[in-house]
Amino acid sequence: MKYIVDLSDWQEDVPWESLVSNGFTGVIIKLGERDYLCSTLADKVAQASTHGLSVGFYYYSHALSEPEATHEAEWVAYEIQVNYGLEPELGIWFDYEDPSILDSGVDMTTICNTFVNRVHELGYSQVGIYSSYNWLTNYIRVSDLGNVPLWVAQYNSQDDFSLENPSANVHLWQFTDKFSEELPYDA
Repeated sequence: MKYIVDLSDWQEDVPWESLVSNGFTGVIIKLGERDYLCSTLADKVAQASTHGLSVGFYYYSHALSEPEATHEAEWVAYEIQVNYGLEPELGIWFDYEDPSILDSGVDMTTICNTFVNRVHELGYSQVGIYSSYNWLTNYIRVSDLGNVPLWVAQYNSQDDFSLENPSANVHLWQFTDKFSEELPYDA
């Protein structure tokens, strides 16, 4: 089993040495949201590289229309190309779970597909959707995403989403939001 941690500006003092010594192989770093890069992004990418960790990026979306999702996809692809040049080894993830979206009436599946398809058109092959078990079960029509990779957040002792959706293309399961020196362990 491989362990990956996601990082954002909220994690200020990342225990890089401890991550490595506890078996973590990569990090997925928040690129930004709206049109703002995370302030600690460059440092986290440099530290991950220094410690031999694979890197991926996620983008926290607020898109309520296809044009907004297209704009976000273009911004993400541009920032990755300008700042990092290569396709990130752990992919690009569209984080779609902001509570303001719930009452918007937007077709969330269409927004997800718009982002993923546009990033693909811009030359990146590893693009997926990150969301919670609740959203992927109740709001996003996973069956209409095709073979898009999924990163499921469900803080539980097992990945219920994969068990309930065996044909879904689940690449990652986030089972906790806490780092512990006891990791890795069988969750």
